[in-house]
Amino acid sequence: MNEQDRIKFCTIDKLEQACHEYLKWVIDGTEDNVSATKVKWLLAHCHDGVTWGFLEHGSWVLSSGAFPEVSPVISKNNLLELRLFGEDREILIWRTDAGFAGRCLVDNGEPDKDNPCRPDTEKRILLGDRMAFDADQKRQNPVNGFTCVGTARGLRQAVPVVCSEEDFAGGRWPLRLEVKHYFEQDKKTGVVRVAVSRLVNLSKV
Repeated sequence: MNEQDRIKFCTIDKLEQACHEYLKWVIDGTEDNVSATKVKWLLAHCHDGVTWGFLEHGSWVLSSGAFPEVSPVISKNNLLELRLFGEDREILIWRTDAGFAGRCLVDNGEPDKDNPCRPDTEKRILLGDRMAFDADQKRQNPVNGFTCVGTARGLRQAVPVVCSEEDFAGGRWPLRLEVKHYFEQDKKTGVVRVAVSRLVNLSKV
């Protein structure tokens, strides 16, 4: 981590060599030179789909192991974007023409509630209003902490949350992704805008 950048109430470190260390951690299980205790969730966008994961005893448990028909195995060849996130930080790695780039964003102090640039959070609804079915039209029960969920249009993903049919009663969409926004203020106009955002938590309501 180097080339430190600062926005109010958070610290951003650009990742160079550390990108490859984090990728080794996710792909090969190698924990060298990574902050293995400060994140909880994983979200990877790949050429061939989305893979979720959660951290258990320092290793990543991935949806590609529980539901391989829905979640691709993460590799350097198919990865587009990777997010490792938790309560106070997010590590973001993305593909560029030159390889992989990244940054680590960490909360930096408790904001003053009267500051116009204080961070704000929102909860976004995640895809899934039912438990999904397999190719034989059998309901897919949770596997190793993951539930395969879907929609009436046939879209599916395997999320690291254990769900039951009752969670979707009445057409509910029970899955939530918490996002935290950090702001900056234009010195001339006073206009406040979102400077950067990160993922915080995954939950069920």
